[in-house]
Amino acid sequence: MKVKRSIPAALLHSPPARTLSRRERHSAAVRQRLFDAAMHLVAQRGFQATTVEEITQAADVGKGTFFNYFPSKEELLNSFGEIRLGKVRAALEVAKQGREPIAVILRRLELTLAEDPGRSEELARSILLTLLSSETVRTHGCSRLKQARAIYTQILTLGQKRSEVRRDVPAADLARFLKEAHFGTFLLWSLEPAGSLASAINRSFELFWASAAAHPRARAKRGIRK
Repeated sequence: MKVKRSIPAALLHSPPARTLSRRERHSAAVRQRLFDAAMHLVAQRGFQATTVEEITQAADVGKGTFFNYFPSKEELLNSFGEIRLGKVRAALEVAKQGREPIAVILRRLELTLAEDPGRSEELARSILLTLLSSETVRTHGCSRLKQARAIYTQILTLGQKRSEVRRDVPAADLARFLKEAHFGTFLLWSLEPAGSLASAINRSFELFWASAAAHPRARAKRGIRK
């Protein structure tokens, strides 16, 4: 089975401080193939129904090779979570540059985070089911959620300083509200998909921003249209 590459290898690993050796490049490529194969299969049939042997066959590697890169099948979702956290960190760096409105940065981030789970309701349900049923995945997932919420708080705080985000509500509360809206939308879509997940997330963000945006007069002083 030929698996389409969906996630750049750079997102699975921290940027190297030196040039990778041939062996290291091979190792990174194999890890990438295993991850892509797993996501492709899970999107089709669900996490529980996908076996390690099927993943290694799709990635064209030996079955034992899988455990050289992932201690367990559940560890695949931990890698998935790390990729998502990396995207949140990248959004903060963009926000610090001050070249785009906070609303644009946050909307783009929310839609980017919805891309992979939105490939199929099977993948979305598998992510939720494993998050709830696996203590290891849940523990790591909760830790990443806490880190992500802290970063969202930083982004919204920057928005408050720039008069783009209302100041009468703590940025931390707004961050929690946004993530609750995102997770709730994701959950409902996975149970009863109507249209794309991206469309549902976009509608949810519109409602969030309607309540989080600073008063139009405050934005007008800064020349902010969005």
